[in-house]
Amino acid sequence: MSEFNNAPIPNGGPAAPNGMRPAPIMPSPAPQGTTVCGIVGVVFGALGLVLSFIPIINNIAAIFGLVGAVLAIVAIVGTFRGKKRGKALSIVAAVLSVLAIVITLAMQSAASKALDDITGTSTSQSSSADADKDAKTDDSTKTDTKAKGEQDMEGDLTDMHVKIVSAVRSGNDYNNQPTVLVTYEWTNTTDKNNSFAVLANPKVFQNGQELDTAMYLDNPEGYDSGSYLSELQPGATGTVTLGYVLKDDSEITVDVTNLLDFSDTAKVTHKFAI
Repeated sequence: MSEFNNAPIPNGGPAAPNGMRPAPIMPSPAPQGTTVCGIVGVVFGALGLVLSFIPIINNIAAIFGLVGAVLAIVAIVGTFRGKKRGKALSIVAAVLSVLAIVITLAMQSAASKALDDITGTSTSQSSSADADKDAKTDDSTKTDTKAKGEQDMEGDLTDMHVKIVSAVRSGNDYNNQPTVLVTYEWTNTTDKNNSFAVLANPKVFQNGQELDTAMYLDNPEGYDSGSYLSELQPGATGTVTLGYVLKDDSEITVDVTNLLDFSDTAKVTHKFAI
């Protein structure tokens, strides 16, 4: 019996006190290959990251990033439990997927802001253009209303307001010819200093013929030789007197037009009996 108890145990293991062999220690099972979820997650994350920089298409990038993130989480859980290898690969998949989502959201936000700015600028420009157009239309309408056709005695020209005050017989000119003295009242409506000579084209007609401007040796009463060339500041009003050589005693017609308006679309006119 003692020989049986002292007999060596197979495989060289020590004998247990009661003669029974101890249970062998079982090693932990090795991980079963690299995680597939991690590999697929890296693919989806990389695709999402690449597409996230492309407008419109980056909508798909967000989906790829989301799928990649879910697969990365599954892979990370599996690797931490020791069921699969590839912990670093799973983390890379998670990082790529998160970056794809973040960049997609940032790009879409920037694109939306840019679109809003463009739309706002376009609307502003359109409103400004419409306002300018309306203003020009209004100005054009006003100009057409005030600057076309004949205006009796008083009216508006392009750069002035004119009133034909009077036309009376005056002294003879240097050649002893009878004259008529015409008095004009005008307002400078430009934004700079100007004279009547620069802006207006005054004419006097008798029997359908234009009368010559009179030149006096002695200035008659009420005649101001310098008034025609005197400048007025913007908004100021002044008086101009000019003499014209008469042909006979018939009535005269006084016309005032813009100096450079050869079509005479705007005219202040009046007839006077002499």
